[in-house]
Amino acid sequence: MTIDPFKPTFLIQIEGETLAEDITQEITSFTFEDNEKGLDVLTLTVTNRNHQFVDHPLFQEGNEIVARWGYVDNLSPRKKAVIKDVDYEFPENGDPRIRLKAFDKGFKLSGKENQKVWQKPAPGILYSEIAEHIARANGLSPVIEPTLTPHLRVVQSNQSDAHFLQELAKKARAQDGDGAAGYVFFIQDDTLHFHPRRLEQAPAMVLEYFTSRQGLLRSVRVDARSQGAKGAGTETTTIGLDPRKKEPVVYKANNDTTPERTSLGKRTYLVDANTGEGGFKEQETGHVVPTFESAEALHEKPTHEPSQDAAESQFKETELRQVEATAQTIGIPQLTAKANVELRGLGQKLSGIYYVTSIRHQIGESGYTCDLRLRRNALGAGAGDKSEKSKGIPNEQAGPATPQEKPPAMVTVDADTGDIIEDPREG
Repeated sequence: MTIDPFKPTFLIQIEGETLAEDITQEITSFTFEDNEKGLDVLTLTVTNRNHQFVDHPLFQEGNEIVARWGYVDNLSPRKKAVIKDVDYEFPENGDPRIRLKAFDKGFKLSGKENQKVWQKPAPGILYSEIAEHIARANGLSPVIEPTLTPHLRVVQSNQSDAHFLQELAKKARAQDGDGAAGYVFFIQDDTLHFHPRRLEQAPAMVLEYFTSRQGLLRSVRVDARSQGAKGAGTETTTIGLDPRKKEPVVYKANNDTTPERTSLGKRTYLVDANTGEGGFKEQETGHVVPTFESAEALHEKPTHEPSQDAAESQFKETELRQVEATAQTIGIPQLTAKANVELRGLGQKLSGIYYVTSIRHQIGESGYTCDLRLRRNALGAGAGDKSEKSKGIPNEQAGPATPQEKPPAMVTVDADTGDIIEDPREG
């Protein structure tokens, strides 16, 4: 039998057993969704024309799936998931089908709601220590960057561990470097991640629209938001309480006060299109976030106010929505979420580095495609004079060169007779 190296394929193991060919040929659809904010999801649709798979021991809830997909000589890394949902369809017309839906191991952290107080003698417990404890308690390897501020008590009130870590991530500030505020939490295979986004990394891949002979990038749709003078993406204000002075604590995070962030472009936002104003009026505060966090050591002055951390984190999160895009490519097994890619061929304003928040690999009757959701916290140099320059650290790294096939040799043809005058392919 001749193997087609360009035909999409997938390799599936369930509970350590590789699926036999008579089973894999009944799989009509394979989908893997890689997400930053939610669980990774693997979906298989299997034809069940003889009802032979209803009671099959491999197609049952709780079984672990290990999958690779792509092409014969170009497969993705191994991905693990656990079957949680099994749907059985018995239609009036057509073959019965079974749809298996498996989730990454983060589902262990997403179910039960816990009531717990995390505490430690002075100076207190770090958010990163809480994340590491939860990771090890669930059999996950921690990929965690230490956080800055210790807390005497951290309350987990009727929250699942996943929701609790997401809330802590919004308020966390790193110890290293300039102390970047705002973490992300996600599960990747057997690891628990709790650290700032890796926006400073070089693009993993270059995708060119129209100009590439490879045709990797099929389509792109970009939504670039023009921020007004008091838009949430231009300034965030938090209001809390200083228990020492019994006074409100107000902190504002904006382009000038948050310079340690990584910028994926030249311009941070477009000012009001009608007035051209880039400043704030006295009463305009942008996005207001109430915070109940405070420095618990009342006898000493904290190095960082929690309201400051929350403001900078929310500002950077909102700014990353300044440019949102969706794209579709041909099937590329190496594409992953939580990484940077570079888009070219979209003009000065929109070309550049984007952060991938989610990607959907799908193999079905129409072949193998990837659907990406992308974000960017700045526009390119072509945004215009009314855009304020970014105060962040620019990520200007170039992605790897896109491989190009050697163009065919040019053949000279007589316009009147159609005869070949010169053919460099000969000799």
